[in-house]
Amino acid sequence: MAYSRWTNSVWYTFGMSKDGCGQPQKRSDWYFKIFCDSLETIGGFCYDDLKKDIDKCLLAVKNDVNPNAKPLITEKEINELKTYMLEFVFEIERDCEN
Repeated sequence: MAYSRWTNSVWYTFGMSKDGCGQPQKRSDWYFKIFCDSLETIGGFCYDDLKKDIDKCLLAVKNDVNPNAKPLITEKEINELKTYMLEFVFEIERDCEN
């Protein structure tokens, strides 16, 4: 399930299994994948990390932005990413029992 795409966002985000294989059955097996040209190393977060502290995950994203990237990620774009993260958590909780 994709939450954002390149055509309308600086983010390309989607949910997948942590191991990259098959459809996860448990909440803890889900991973929120993030692609952005301005990020250096972060590839995403597991469901458990997002559920525990989304703001900490967003801070990690902010700290991972390449300072030489043009244009720089804006606070509006960080807030946009947060909406995708929240949607991901909501859908996992709705669709997975544990």
